[in-house]
Formats: sequence, C-alpha cells, structure tokens
Amino acid sequence: MPELHDPTATFQEFDRDADGYITREEFTLAMSSRGEEVTAAELDSIFKVSDEHDGDVDGRISLAEFLVAWHK
Repeated sequence: MPELHDPTATFQEFDRDADGYITREEFTLAMSSRGEEVTAAELDSIFKVSDEHDGDVDGRISLAEFLVAWHK
C-alpha cells in the first residue's frame, strides 16, 4: 500500500487496470481494500465534482483531477 502522503502512488493503487483513470468500480474496490466503505451517494458526489472540474463528464477520475482533489 502506498504511503498516505503520496497522491500519485495512491492514484496508481486505485487505477487497477493502469489506464490512467479511476472508475467508480476501481474507487469502490480500492476503498474496500483499505477497510473503508463508500456509499452510492458519496460516489455520485465524488465523480460529479471530478466531472465538473474538467468539464469532460466522462465518469472517470484522471490523475490531474485526483491531484486537484487531493490538495483541497
């Protein structure tokens, strides 16, 4: 498991298929592996904010989007 202060390593952990994006499924699996549960409403909020940030509305989180959220 990556160190908690390394956002790029955390992103890579969440991006299970290494395609450069975190999907809802990947996010849920990564949180579960950390012993955290995430609700559908929380996922909706997380991915909505991500889509609003970059305007692509693709339902995925890129590394750039992840880094912006990490540093808030």
